[in-house]
Amino acid sequence: MTDQPAGNSPFTFGIKRLVLVDSAGFCYVEIPVDKHALILGPGNLGKSSLLNSLRLFLLPENNFRKSRVKFAFRNASAGSFYSNEESYQHYFPSQFSFLIMEVENVAGTHCQILYRENSSQLSYGRAFVPVAYDQLRPLFWHCDDEDGIGRAVPELSVRRVSEALKKLSRDTVFTSDPGKLKSMLYNSELMNADAVRYSVLPLGEQDERRVQSLRTLILLLFEMKADDRAMANAVASIIEADKKFADDAFDFNIDQFLARHEELKQQQVQLNRIEKERPRFDKLNRDYQQYQTLLHRQHDFAAFRDGLTEALQTAGAQRSVAVAAWHDQNETLKHVAQGLKQLQQQADGLQGEIRAAERNLKRAEQTQREGELLVSGYGDMTLAEIGDILQEELADRKGYLAALQNAAQAELRQARIHQQIADIQRKLGLLSERESRQKWQLQNQLDEAVSAPLRAVDSRLMMASPGQPLDENSKAAITAFARLFSANEAGFDWFDVEYPTQAARQEDFAEQRRRLQGEVNGLEKELTELSTAGEQAQNRPQLITRTEKEIKGLEKDIETLQSFPAANSALRNATADRDAAQEQLAAIEEQARVEHEKMTAVQEKAARTKADKDQTEEREKALIALTRSLATVEHRFPHLKSATAETPLPAEQVTTAAFESLQAHLDELETLRHRNLDHLRQFVYLGVLEDREGALQVDNPDSGAIRDAYKQLADLFAGMSEQWALLEEQVAVHNETVASYRQALKANHEHITRFEARLNRELDGVRINDLVEIRVDIHTDPRFRNLVEEAINIDPYGKQLQSDAFYDRLRVFVADFFGEQGDTKRLTMDKVITGISYRTRKDGATGLDKKGQSTSTTALINLELVYRLLKEALYPGIRLSFPMVLDELASVDISQVPALLQRLQSQGFKLFSAATHSASAEVIYLVGRHLEVGQMRTAHPYSTQRSLVFWGGAEGFTGGEPLAHWADQSQHSLLETVDE
Repeated sequence: MTDQPAGNSPFTFGIKRLVLVDSAGFCYVEIPVDKHALILGPGNLGKSSLLNSLRLFLLPENNFRKSRVKFAFRNASAGSFYSNEESYQHYFPSQFSFLIMEVENVAGTHCQILYRENSSQLSYGRAFVPVAYDQLRPLFWHCDDEDGIGRAVPELSVRRVSEALKKLSRDTVFTSDPGKLKSMLYNSELMNADAVRYSVLPLGEQDERRVQSLRTLILLLFEMKADDRAMANAVASIIEADKKFADDAFDFNIDQFLARHEELKQQQVQLNRIEKERPRFDKLNRDYQQYQTLLHRQHDFAAFRDGLTEALQTAGAQRSVAVAAWHDQNETLKHVAQGLKQLQQQADGLQGEIRAAERNLKRAEQTQREGELLVSGYGDMTLAEIGDILQEELADRKGYLAALQNAAQAELRQARIHQQIADIQRKLGLLSERESRQKWQLQNQLDEAVSAPLRAVDSRLMMASPGQPLDENSKAAITAFARLFSANEAGFDWFDVEYPTQAARQEDFAEQRRRLQGEVNGLEKELTELSTAGEQAQNRPQLITRTEKEIKGLEKDIETLQSFPAANSALRNATADRDAAQEQLAAIEEQARVEHEKMTAVQEKAARTKADKDQTEEREKALIALTRSLATVEHRFPHLKSATAETPLPAEQVTTAAFESLQAHLDELETLRHRNLDHLRQFVYLGVLEDREGALQVDNPDSGAIRDAYKQLADLFAGMSEQWALLEEQVAVHNETVASYRQALKANHEHITRFEARLNRELDGVRINDLVEIRVDIHTDPRFRNLVEEAINIDPYGKQLQSDAFYDRLRVFVADFFGEQGDTKRLTMDKVITGISYRTRKDGATGLDKKGQSTSTTALINLELVYRLLKEALYPGIRLSFPMVLDELASVDISQVPALLQRLQSQGFKLFSAATHSASAEVIYLVGRHLEVGQMRTAHPYSTQRSLVFWGGAEGFTGGEPLAHWADQSQHSLLETVDE
C-alpha cells in the first residue's frame, strides 16, 4: 500500500459498488462507492445498515453466531450491540435477500454475492463470479417498469441465481469454508491472475496473526471515532502480527508457571520430610524382621481351625441324619393329625350344611303357606293379575301418603280421584253392557279346538264378545289362525315358543261390579280424609302412620307373591340337600376312627427318633463351644482369618490344652504386629507413606497390607538418592523456563518500544489541519513495567529454586493485575497495552501538547494511524480504492471536511458516510455527491415490509469536470438530455 495516486499504481484493489436486495429495510438499493459520497435520508431508515454491510464482505465468516465479536453491529441509540438473531434477520430477512459487492483488482472485475442458507440457522453462503454487476442486475431487479423505479424479479431464488452464475463463467466459485475464504479474500499472488482473482485486501503474509490483525483494523475502519481502548487493542494485534515467528507470540501463562514452581517446591519439602524419618524406619525394620519369624504360628492356628472344622462337620452330619429321621416321623405324625383335622372340618361343614338345609326347608314351607293364603283371597285370578293389582295398590298408597304429607300433592290427588271416580262409573256402565253381551263371547261361539290354543296365549282373548254371532268369514279367519298352533303335552307351540294350557273360566260380573263399587267408596273416603278442615286435619298423623303400614304390607305381599312359584322347588331341594349331607357325615365319622388308631402308632415311633437326635446334638454342642473360643481369638486377631495350613490337625489332637498353648504364641505375635502398625500409621500421618485406600486405617489390617506398606517404605528409602537427583534435574529445567519467561518479558517490552518509535517515524511530516507534528504514545501497564524490571534483576541459572520472594512478588502482581477474575491468568499483549494517546504541536508552537483534540480531529488522527497500521498488514506496493465508513458526517467540524476529503483521496479511501436531511448544504457541496435513498418506493417489492428502492446513481456538483467523468458510468444514460 503506497501514498501514490491510484492511477500511478499497477496493483490497485478497489470496491466499486454495493447492492442490497430485500435486505436492511430496502427492497433494492444500488450504491456506487468508488468516489466520495454522502447517503441522505430520514432517521431510522437504514443508512447505517448500508454502510455497515461492508463488514460482511470483508471478513471470512459464514454465520452470525457470536456476531458481536465477529461484526460488532452496534445500536448507537441504545448504546448496545445487536443480538445474533437481530443482525441475521436484518440483513437476511427472507429467501429473496442478497448482498452484492462489485470489486476491481489486478485480475479484473468480479462480484461477491452473499445469500441466505437454509441448511443451518444464522448461516449465509457466498458466490464469486468474475463479471461486472451490470451483467448481473437482471437477475435481481427489473428496471423496465413504466414508473422508472423498477420491480422485483418474481422468479428470484438461490437456485436460479446459482444456475445463472455458472452459465456466465466457469470460474464461478461457491464456498462457505472460512479457510478458503481467507485464501481468496486476502490473496497477494499479484502475478497469478487465477489466485488473486477474488482478492479484496491482499495481505503481506496469510498467517492467522495477520488475518486477526486485519480483522481488528477492518472493524476500526467502521469506528473511526473509536476510543483509545479500541485503538490499543488494534495496536496490540498489529504488534503480535509483526513478530517474525508465530512462536514469539506474547502469551505468558502465569498460573501454569506458578503451579510448576509450587509442585517442585512441594517435592523438595517431601524429600526433606522423608529423610528426617529415616531413624524411625530403621526401628520399624528391626521389629518387622522379628515379626516375620513368628508368623509360622499363624499356620499352626490355621491347622487347628481346619481340624476343628472337619470334626464339627462329622458331628454335624451325624446330627443331621438323626434330626432328619426325627423330622420324618414328625412329618408323618403331622400328616396324620392334619388328616384327622381335615376330617373333623369336613364333619363340621356337613353339620352346618344340614342345619342350613333345615333352615331353607322351614323358610320354603313358610313361603308356601303365606303364598297360598295370599292367592286364595283373589279367587280365580292369575299370579300376574294379582301382582298387577298389588303393584297398583302399592303405587296408589304411596301417592296417597305423598298427598297426606304435602298440600300441593293433596290438591293434585283430589283432582285425580274425581277423575278416577268418573272413570270407574264409566267402567260400571261398560261392565253392564258386556254382561248383556256375554252370550256372544268367543268361547261360547267357537269350538274348544279353536279356543284352547288362543286361551293359552291369553285367557281374555276368548272372553271378548262381538255383541252378535260371528259371520262365517270371521270365524274362518280365527279358526285358521288357531290352526297355526301345534298341541303338545303341556300346552301349545307357537313355532319355537311354548304356551301352557289354561282352563276355561266365566267372568264374575257381580264380583267385578262389587269391586268397582268398592273402589268408588274407597276413593270417596280418601276425598274425605284429604280434606284439611275440622276433624280430618287432626287425624292426619294417624292416617299417615296407617298408610305407611299399608305400604309395608303391600310390599311384603308382593315379595311373597314373587317367591311363591318357587316354594315347591325349594322344598324339594332343601330335603334332598339335608339327606345327602347326613349320609356323608356318617361315612366321615367312620374314617376318623381308623385315623385315630394310626396316629397312636406313629407317636410311639417319633419318641424313639427324638432320643437319638438329642444324643448327637450333645456331641455337636461340645465342639461348638471350642469353635466359639476359636472365634474369640479370630475376633481379637482378625488377620488370622486369612491364615492357611497344608493339612488340618487330626480330630483327636483338637484339645483345649493344645488351643491354650497356641493362644500364648499368638499374643506375642500380636504385640509385634501392633508395634509395626504404629510405625506405619505414623509414616502415613507424616505424609511419607501413601495409604489411598485406607488399608492401614481399619481396626485390624491383614498381614498382606502390612507387608505391602513395609515394602513401599523400604523401596522409598532405598531410592532416595535417585529422587534427589531427579528433583535437581527438574529444578534446572524449570529455571531454564524462568530464564525464557524473563527474556520474553524483556523482549516484548522492547518490541512495544520499537513499534512505537516506528509509528512515530511513519508520522514524520504528517500535517492535519493546524497540527504540524503528531506523536503516538503506546501506554503499557506500570505493573507490567515493574515486573519486567524485577525479572531482569534475578539470576535464573542454577540447580536451586528461585527464592520465595520472587514468586511472592509475582503472586502480588497477579492479584493486583488480574483482580478477582475467574479465568486463567494469561499475560497477553492486549492486557499489557492499556491505551493510545497523541501528543501534538500546532504551527508556531515550540513543544508538544498532551491536551486532547476535538472529536473530528481525533478521528482524523485515528484514520492516519489506521492507515499506517493497515500498510503494516497489507502487501507492499499495492494501492487501495476503499470506502472509509464515517457515519453521521454532520458531527465533523465543517472546517475540517476539505482536509479530510483530500487526505482520504491521497490515501486511497473514498468517503462513505451517512446523514439526515438536516445536514448542511455546505457539507453536501464539499462531499460533491449525495444519494437520496429514501425517495422511491416500488409497487412490486419482494416483501411488503420493504419497498424502498434506490438505483439511479448519485446527485451532486461536477466542480467543472465533464459530466461523463463524474457520473456513474452504468447510469450515464439517465443524464442524457430529454426533450420536453
